[in-house]
Amino acid sequence: MSFYTEEKEREHRFVLALRMGLPIFLLFGVALYVLVIGRDATAASFIFLSLILLVGAIYFILFLIYQSTYEAITDTVTHTFSNDYFSKLFYRWSKKATISVMMITVENLTTLNKQYGIKKGNHVLIEIVHQINEFFTTKKIKKLPICRYKGGDFVLLLQHDKETIAPLLELFLAKYQEKNIDEMEVKLSCVLLDTHYVKKYEEVITRLYEILYATMDTRHEEEELIPAQLERSVLDALRYKRYSIATQSIHCEKMSMEEVTFKLKEETGKLIHQGRFVPLLNRLGKMREYESHVLETVVKMASMTSTHYVLSLSAVTLRNGLFFQHALETLQHYPEAKHKIILLFDEKEYAPNIKRFNEQIAQYRAVGYKIALERYGGNHITMMYLKEFTVDFVRFDPFYLHHIHDKNYQNIVHGLNLIAHLCGAVTWMGMIENSEADTIAQSLNINCRQGNYYGKITLKDTNEIR
Repeated sequence: MSFYTEEKEREHRFVLALRMGLPIFLLFGVALYVLVIGRDATAASFIFLSLILLVGAIYFILFLIYQSTYEAITDTVTHTFSNDYFSKLFYRWSKKATISVMMITVENLTTLNKQYGIKKGNHVLIEIVHQINEFFTTKKIKKLPICRYKGGDFVLLLQHDKETIAPLLELFLAKYQEKNIDEMEVKLSCVLLDTHYVKKYEEVITRLYEILYATMDTRHEEEELIPAQLERSVLDALRYKRYSIATQSIHCEKMSMEEVTFKLKEETGKLIHQGRFVPLLNRLGKMREYESHVLETVVKMASMTSTHYVLSLSAVTLRNGLFFQHALETLQHYPEAKHKIILLFDEKEYAPNIKRFNEQIAQYRAVGYKIALERYGGNHITMMYLKEFTVDFVRFDPFYLHHIHDKNYQNIVHGLNLIAHLCGAVTWMGMIENSEADTIAQSLNINCRQGNYYGKITLKDTNEIR
């Protein structure tokens, strides 16, 4: 699908190409006409004039190429409008009627760049632009000028006043405020202003930033911890096993299931999100220790109830011999939890020693754990693992649920579901938000279904586990 900024960019390049080509062709045409029709034309005059035309053409082309760098209308990374071109559009549109200016900001772009690198950060920006365009296209807004003002700040022009656009802002935030892009957690903020009172472009931008900072200050009461403070808080929480535990129910045909998620807590009780402490634990080599504590907690929970619990672990930890020994001993200590713990893992790269990994998965299942694969159908590694070893569950990639109403996607899900069943795995789909999506999932014979439709994420009292 072609978006408005891309169309304008192609249009601008076409005009620039005409400016480069037409004068040269006209010069050559006139010169040839004079030389061919003119009575005094000679071979020497033809060569001389041709050389002059060639030099002029080269100079003209080089001049326009040099000049084109000053006439670029789009950003080189996201292909959104440059600030200069966008400001001209602003004044052109605002002369006709009151318009709205919306600012969408990637709050944690700096963190993403530090953790994953600039290249990954740029990929996030490109994906955000695609999501913005797709969202407003579904709302019948096809001409959407977008400007990357700076960093992760995007400014949009909309041909209506603030009251008309405000519901769209709320819908956009509801859908995209916290989004995972290639397993990177992206946080967005969005503010809105119209030109009813503020008329100048610079004043509009200044006012948008004032509203944005005020909104962010309200939402984030605490200041971001500096790296040294964060490291101390994470290690301290790990040492004293200060966890916040949340569960979400999973509707399954033959058993009671819940997914368990963990966050670390500071001494003051404030939460530290996984996006902040997981990269730090990996860097410090403490991930196995953390996941060992987490597993022990979930095993204790399972030993006190008939519910099956799903716990996400890293594949690297699963392959660790020390972790397996700890998992075995924990289950021996709490035998009531056997066959009630489902270890869910996701992996981006194929394990180098697949034979050994196959044996380890078999060992986990033999001692009483169940194994589940994440992002089924979206990650080709999951498909390869499904044929390599026996697993108990597969959870579909959320991508399929986003397109669950599309008949073609339903056909693909139906085929993948059949493959999983033939391999002996129970199929599972998450993020189901309404009855319509649930009905479709049931018609596709999905065994387990999860989402806010069946129950929201709820905090668990840690005192019950101790």
